[in-house]
Amino acid sequence: MNRAVFSICLLVIAFGTLNSCWAASANTPNHEISLTSGWRITQDVRQLGEENGWYKPDFAADWQPIDRLAHLQLLLAHQPYFGRDLRYFNEAPWWYRLEFAVPPSEQKSALRATLRFEGVDYFAKVWLNGTLLGEHEGYADPFTFEVGNLMHVDKPNVLVVKVSSPWDQKYENPSRPIFSVVRNLLKGSYEHADTFVQRDVNPVGIWRPVKLIFHQGIREADFPSVASSLSEDQKNASARVAWPVFNDNEPGEVSYVVHIKSEENGAEVARSTQQVRLEHGSNTLETKIAIPSPKLWDTWDRGGQPLYTASLEILQSDVQKLFGSVTFGIRTVELRRTADETRFFINGKPVYLRGATYWPDLYLSNMDRARYERDIQAAVHAGINALRIHVHTENPELYEICDRMGVVLLQDNDLNWVFPTDSEFTDRAVHHFGEMIKMLRNHPSVIAWIAMNEASIFPNDKGAKAISTAPGPQLIAEAKELDPTRPVIKDSMDSKDIESGDTHDYRGSLNGGRSQYMDIFGSKTTLATEFGVDAPPAAARLRAIPEVADRLSDVLPRVAELHDYQYHLLKYYIEHYRIQKYSPNAGYFLFMWIDFSPQSFYGVYDYWGAPKVEGLGGGLRALDESNQPVGIFMEYKDAPVALYAVNDSSTDLGKCVAHWHVSSSEGVVVDSSQTVQLGPDSHQKIRDLNFEVKEGESYEITLDLLSAEGKLLAHNSYLDPFHPQPRPKGYPERIDDELGMRLWWAGENE
Repeated sequence: MNRAVFSICLLVIAFGTLNSCWAASANTPNHEISLTSGWRITQDVRQLGEENGWYKPDFAADWQPIDRLAHLQLLLAHQPYFGRDLRYFNEAPWWYRLEFAVPPSEQKSALRATLRFEGVDYFAKVWLNGTLLGEHEGYADPFTFEVGNLMHVDKPNVLVVKVSSPWDQKYENPSRPIFSVVRNLLKGSYEHADTFVQRDVNPVGIWRPVKLIFHQGIREADFPSVASSLSEDQKNASARVAWPVFNDNEPGEVSYVVHIKSEENGAEVARSTQQVRLEHGSNTLETKIAIPSPKLWDTWDRGGQPLYTASLEILQSDVQKLFGSVTFGIRTVELRRTADETRFFINGKPVYLRGATYWPDLYLSNMDRARYERDIQAAVHAGINALRIHVHTENPELYEICDRMGVVLLQDNDLNWVFPTDSEFTDRAVHHFGEMIKMLRNHPSVIAWIAMNEASIFPNDKGAKAISTAPGPQLIAEAKELDPTRPVIKDSMDSKDIESGDTHDYRGSLNGGRSQYMDIFGSKTTLATEFGVDAPPAAARLRAIPEVADRLSDVLPRVAELHDYQYHLLKYYIEHYRIQKYSPNAGYFLFMWIDFSPQSFYGVYDYWGAPKVEGLGGGLRALDESNQPVGIFMEYKDAPVALYAVNDSSTDLGKCVAHWHVSSSEGVVVDSSQTVQLGPDSHQKIRDLNFEVKEGESYEITLDLLSAEGKLLAHNSYLDPFHPQPRPKGYPERIDDELGMRLWWAGENE
């Protein structure tokens, strides 16, 4: 397959559908026009389009206009999230056609132009005015073609794109279709009948903006890289800037200037000017710049989020030929891994991660900045300082928001469960992983890459473990080559592998009817990157989707029970981990923050953004009580064990007062207080807690942590904690074949 040459235009572009408009500025060397509206489509159901010349400008067909670029299921399907009718979207390719004219003001410079696609899902083949430009595989990474020599300035240009996202058809174990499909597409968990993503959903289409960028023969040829480092005393920093450019002119001398500016006030803090001979073709302009008195980026609960802008200006005979800019932050990140430790450090200090996995919508084109801001603001309010972007890549806006809000990210690759091990797939997988790293490595919020997810559970298509065979080692090598500043987790879940080190724990939920959430008592976990439990949305919201409400009719009366169970399970897990802070636990990620489709799933919030708070208050109450930076907790199982206070913030809280009150139907059992010293990023055992738990008696416990001045720092409560709620009957361990989704099976014996 031909690989497109990747480049980046770093002009500021608003996400979403753009109107076809002239977006030039007379003061910049690069001008662009949007090619995002005016497209028409048709499906090639007989797959004869190429043979019959559908790419030719004069080809006439029953082209259907679309009002915006988005995944086709969102534009054409009555219900895009489930149902057998969705399968036809992926059984044959789709063809897109757009006619556009070169603006009169650019007709003289039209011989220098770059066609840029921001996102096409999944395979794309592109023609301009009947000439094949090339092909691309992927869904989230931009790709470009040089098209100046093919452009018409005296008549309309015809742009045609063939798009497909086919089904995977090979199974490692045909008798067990769930979890055994061999994933030949590098797009996470889509279309794999595994009870995670609905069986019939496989997004397809041109889903992000398309642009035509006019330039003066010098253009950016790939994503720039800004890698910062700190002196040992952290009083000085340096930035190593690498800017790939392509020169379509004759070789010649140019000067290039790299400016480093503070985003806080726009002040220039560093500059480098160099002369270089720009050869015809690919060049990389590199420089290392000292940055005095750097302001360091950190999580929201530990410090500020200062950002810097690096800009590149290329001048030839004092004429600006290229200008580009990129935002970055200054911080270091380290992951220390031994048999007993899996701990992250930011700027040389350990950081405790209170996180959740995040995948807000099965269709990335359905997301916009407002929805991301809603979700991340709610997460911060719930005490979350970390997200795991699970087996997919999000829109650029998500990473920008996390940079500015101080939420760190573990970024997954798309490799999940079973996939091929041959050299052809390995090459594709390494290329895909590399493009993701190059696209995201300037974001300070991204602190680690995850190369594979749960590959160690299932044998690959050759019967071996992917953790030790292709493409695992090749992915690790690619990450270290492209980004030596960040750690990479080889295979999420494989706690025994020293290059992984994290754990997924579903006792009390996925691990079967005999497991209970209190089974984790006494266990040790260095880093938990998945745990959680299904909970349906509120009944009123479920009824908005009649097909789902009908299938869940027996479950609707039980919504409060299921929300209560999510509350108890999440609370017990989170406090279990926080009581073990750094001994050995370094953090956790509940699965998930929000449901990614209208169904019953793992989110604390439902698909519509409403919290699941029936009954006692659901998972959100667990986060309010147990997930804030400062907390007070009781260790217990069938009896109390001890009290603990935790401070994950960078503030020295000094001498605090812990107060606990225990009551039962017989009256007050215990009412006591004790001082505890809580420095920055600290963890203290307050005392052992012993009182008799009488058979048949229910207990209510409240805990308060107050500053020396009497200010409430943390509050917690427990309602009948020594009699855990049993795992609900009918847990959704099976898939509904008609809707293609997970459902609770109310009342069934397990």
